[in-house]
Amino acid sequence: MCGPTRLLVALAFLTGIPGGSSMATDDAKSWDGTIVQYGTMHEAIGKQQHQGRVLLSELVARPHFFGVAALEKLEGEVTIHDGKVTITGVDSSGQLRPTEESLLNRKATLLAGAYVPSWTAHTLSGPVGRDELDEAIAGAASTAGLDTSKPFVFTVEGEFAGLGFHVINGACPMRARLQKTELPKSGHPFESELEQVHGTIVGVFAEGAVGELTHPGTSTHAHVLFQDKTSGKTVTGHVEWVRLNEGAVLRFPGIATQSSP
Repeated sequence: MCGPTRLLVALAFLTGIPGGSSMATDDAKSWDGTIVQYGTMHEAIGKQQHQGRVLLSELVARPHFFGVAALEKLEGEVTIHDGKVTITGVDSSGQLRPTEESLLNRKATLLAGAYVPSWTAHTLSGPVGRDELDEAIAGAASTAGLDTSKPFVFTVEGEFAGLGFHVINGACPMRARLQKTELPKSGHPFESELEQVHGTIVGVFAEGAVGELTHPGTSTHAHVLFQDKTSGKTVTGHVEWVRLNEGAVLRFPGIATQSSP
């Protein structure tokens, strides 16, 4: 079966969590539509204006924050899942360097996310291919009642059939490939491809936001969380591509519903 057809099958069988297609929400527990953003892709990566813009400890002082970020000076990736901060850098030997959560005095130079008190959940009963994540997120979010023309956060949890990711380290490998430039020998980013990994993705979906929130060619800025087999610790990285298995759970912010007159 070709890629686009397989995607349609997956979306056609998208179902909610047991007992309904979404968790109950009310106005007090609904997402208000606000996206928190500091810096842009163009500033931090393109123009190397990667000074610290927001203190991580201040950001998570308020509960239920979900977001993705790059550390100041592009010294690593940051993922925040319900207020829990995971930071991963690259050590002198070019390997992943998990950073303890206690180092929340660090600042992010590029960050996007939202405070989300409740979520709706939708389980895939078909696979999503390597180049189909954007379409899968857009289709499922629309089903969940979100306006996909506006940015929103999302998460994905489950078994991934394949994953390509990197950890930034002074330079971005995706931009280097796009610009056809060589990465510096010092401070080289970490890049890897994995098969059959269990993890959680935290991301922001934003149409037409290239240079602001996303890289060229995609409407998502997503990070992955998974357990590193070498260190045994949870690490994070920027998702370049992913293949989702059947059973992966997509979650979107709970929004207030309009009551009938």
